[in-house]
Amino acid sequence: MRFIPLFKKALVENIRDWKIFILGLTFAPFFVVLMYFYLGNTALTYDVVFVNHDLGASDSDGVVFNAGTQLIAELQEAKYPDGITILSCTQEQGLAEARRRVKDKSADLLVEIPKDFSRILIDYREGINPAPAAIKTCGDPSNPKYIMAAAWSDSLAFRFASTFAGLKWPIELETAGISDGGSLNDFELYVPVLLALAIMMLMFTAAATLIKEKDKGTITRLRISHMTAFEWLSAVSLTQIIIGLLAMGLTYATAVALGYRYAGSPWPVIMIGLLSSLSIVAVSLLVASWLRTIFDLMTIGCFPFFILMFFSGGMLPLPSLELFVLSGRPIHINEILPTTHSISALGRVLNRGAGLDEVVYEMAAIVCLSIVYFSAGVLVFTRRHMRAK
Repeated sequence: MRFIPLFKKALVENIRDWKIFILGLTFAPFFVVLMYFYLGNTALTYDVVFVNHDLGASDSDGVVFNAGTQLIAELQEAKYPDGITILSCTQEQGLAEARRRVKDKSADLLVEIPKDFSRILIDYREGINPAPAAIKTCGDPSNPKYIMAAAWSDSLAFRFASTFAGLKWPIELETAGISDGGSLNDFELYVPVLLALAIMMLMFTAAATLIKEKDKGTITRLRISHMTAFEWLSAVSLTQIIIGLLAMGLTYATAVALGYRYAGSPWPVIMIGLLSSLSIVAVSLLVASWLRTIFDLMTIGCFPFFILMFFSGGMLPLPSLELFVLSGRPIHINEILPTTHSISALGRVLNRGAGLDEVVYEMAAIVCLSIVYFSAGVLVFTRRHMRAK
């Protein structure tokens, strides 16, 4: 059986070319560390600075209080279901200093409480209907946390004011996540994308293996031994799947070392990684069919790699360009890339606690696309490089 010697040869060749091998293993872990330093401290807590002009007031019983101070304390106590504080509240005496903090992004939102806030709430509670209190908010639109900070601050302020004044609203708002998982910061949201990135790096190791054998003339000698294309490509694919799972494991271990936690079963992640590795090998086969040397791979080959990296929807939000509808489900243009489904499946499993039964569509899509790319790759590579001359 020729498969075992071919597999050993492919594995040894990858280890021997240690520069590309090490690059493939460490590229994604390096980005994990980089993303951690950029995003690791971006929790879902929003920094709000208050300027409390409220002079306070006394009710009909002579009780003196300051509703502005109570509002700030109420907002400071608001927490997510898992206990994480929603708003980190601080106060400034002057409006100029508070605005400066918003400009330099040491605060996400400025909330200005009017001087008659307490008096107006008391009037509402005692049946008088004065002009409503104007709580002003100010933020920097270029700060992505501004809108969410304003939404939380406004909704919590409305709840506090209505409860204090004894007002009953016709609706009651309840929020809930789509999973039972805790709150995730930006770094944790990127971990599935970085795991997919680790698998994308197989495009270089897999394509390099194919190009080197072609460049050195090894394919000609292997053909003389009556090796079939299926045997050779199976050995190369198995080698790359092993490398892909190692790279994904190293990436995950790096994320865990930096504080990432996933409490679910590892088997869905491993299965998605295995299928995704196979799909990248299929793409690599098609890419290698049109490249002649390793230099071509490191220059021209970067273009398909960046297509996988940026058009799979992991790094940047993409417009929804619909191609067609399949069984009532819209199929978008970036879904022709297997990594699109890999990122989606890993995100649902790692960040939402989904099981294999909940990512059947994504896994089926990866398998189908792998078959398409493998068929095209085998056809082109065989015609260009494995025919007897």
